[in-house]
Amino acid sequence: MPDGHVSIEEAFTAGHDERITAERAYELHWADLLDRDARFTCVGSGCSAPLICACLDKPEQNLRIRPYFRSYRLEDHADTCEVAHGRGESKAEKRPDVFEAERPADHFRAPAATPRADAVASPAQRAVASASAVSRPRASHYYRLSSLVQKFLEHRRDKDLDEATVEIGGETQTYEALFRNVYRQKVADLLGTRAVWWGTASLRATKEGGYYLRFSRPFRHDDAELRPTITLTAKEIDAYPVRRLLRARLDKLIAESDGYCVVFVWAKPWMPKDAEKPFVRFYVNNLDHIDVRGPEILEELRNTSRVASP
Repeated sequence: MPDGHVSIEEAFTAGHDERITAERAYELHWADLLDRDARFTCVGSGCSAPLICACLDKPEQNLRIRPYFRSYRLEDHADTCEVAHGRGESKAEKRPDVFEAERPADHFRAPAATPRADAVASPAQRAVASASAVSRPRASHYYRLSSLVQKFLEHRRDKDLDEATVEIGGETQTYEALFRNVYRQKVADLLGTRAVWWGTASLRATKEGGYYLRFSRPFRHDDAELRPTITLTAKEIDAYPVRRLLRARLDKLIAESDGYCVVFVWAKPWMPKDAEKPFVRFYVNNLDHIDVRGPEILEELRNTSRVASP
């Protein structure tokens, strides 16, 4: 591109060569561990082009807004940089994305403040290592459901939901099978089914500082229609490393769309066994496993299958 806006997924943190994804940079920023004006360098062979992370401070994400690295000018990249120039590319091996149920213990740490002894090498000195790292097929690892929803939207756009796969919960599934709309599905048959359940919902803040969500459309249960609910407590949110991002998104939805939203949750539907009046809840034990988005994505979701093809 003449303006240099090549979308780049990985970069080195400026000054000490720690390789980082745009998604991780985004999370570190919202965990107050990375400045908004943080600078990065290209991972390409023999390249030291300066990069920035676009959309780093945007709480919302959709097909047009997502974190990615970019350079100021295409000519900032070295002639040997395969990231910018695409030389020597072969057809990428398709590998499943990987969704990790838990983060590594050291995931939320700031990038090293001082350069490692081996990290100050010139671009030419690190060329061999960079080239092998760039060309080797790499599975994408995600920890927030929001990242997986982003991939789901991209695969829906690309019409390959039934081909693209993700490793999640010890299984490999297609995105089509994993993402399921709650609407009028028979909940009694699905109590053991952990999936990414989604649908429109209403959102409100609670007096205790948490949030309450109620799906707009129901599951079926005998002759009844049951709209599932989710409660996010203030205690859970305060313990969440990316709480600033979560609250920014939810408060913005309440302010701008009166709480009307689209919610995604990786969980199993739950019903009490002996309740006088049946109801359905989703329990979210890890706030990485829920994603709440604005109603503008409904158009992107409109043609998505509610249930995976048999």
